[in-house]
Amino acid sequence: MELDIAKSLRTAIRDGKVSIGAKNTLKSIQRGDTQLVMLASNCPERFRERITSESVPTVNLEMNSIELGSICGKPFTISALSIIDAGSSDIMSIREKEISNDRS
Repeated sequence: MELDIAKSLRTAIRDGKVSIGAKNTLKSIQRGDTQLVMLASNCPERFRERITSESVPTVNLEMNSIELGSICGKPFTISALSIIDAGSSDIMSIREKEISNDRS
């Protein structure tokens, strides 16, 4: 069964703890809080390089920052977000899928 990223993200935002924005994502990585990072397709390269250089599972989304902001229910663009606590969301299952795809 395919994971509905939009639904899973909304659930994680509602029930769990999510850090929104590239700068906040970097801060949560530095604190060691981050379980998973999600990057919009048009995330600025300077943030993408810094985030992907960390040893945190990262998912490159096919949606842009406008779409990601809309899915998250925010009236602004979101280029990156970090999942600190997934709550009742199944968003962490994308982590295993993404990691196995990276190795193929």
